[in-house]
Amino acid sequence: MKKTILFALMFTGAMASAQADVLLSEGFDNVPALASEGWVFSNESVPPGPVEGWFQGSTDTFTSQRGAPEAYIASNYLAAEPGGILNNWLITPEFSTAKNVLVSFWLRAEPFEGTSDQVRFGFSDGSDDLLDFALDTVVTAPTDGWTRYTISLGAQGAGSTARFGFQHFGVADLSNYVGLDSLTITEVPEPSTAMILGLGLAGFAAARRRRQDQA
Repeated sequence: MKKTILFALMFTGAMASAQADVLLSEGFDNVPALASEGWVFSNESVPPGPVEGWFQGSTDTFTSQRGAPEAYIASNYLAAEPGGILNNWLITPEFSTAKNVLVSFWLRAEPFEGTSDQVRFGFSDGSDDLLDFALDTVVTAPTDGWTRYTISLGAQGAGSTARFGFQHFGVADLSNYVGLDSLTITEVPEPSTAMILGLGLAGFAAARRRRQDQA
């Protein structure tokens, strides 16, 4: 009986997952092209440094999480002048939040004595105004390899949209270099009628088998 129920769960689960949509998938193969695809770069560091903002990853520092060795996006302490404050933003294109949304990405920093790289991330309501982002998650980027992060957002209703933003921030002299790679934003459907029906059939089969056993 367990095998029958397990099969039903696997089968109906596959039907539900097939309905999920990938809203955005970015491997950062060509960072200079991102602005033309709806990405927003905004370096608000004070005072701004010689590096304008996020840039194509350098293989001299480390290689990408996936794909070509340089296929990731990076930010470093040079976004601000020495003694300055980092405030370097990267914002995704707009995407639908009519259904549940799952954001997945990988972060990594370069180890350098006396430094650490702080990253905030979160959603806006579709605006690219920096003041509209709720950056309620802060991490210190790991220096021992790429680490995956996933953030979820519940359905906001028909017609709603969002953007997802990253902020590399902190004291420039105490920061170093951080990379971001393999970002996906996926629409996660509610349990479908097919799944509910499949579970109901599994329960019906179990009850029928019990009645036969008792006869």
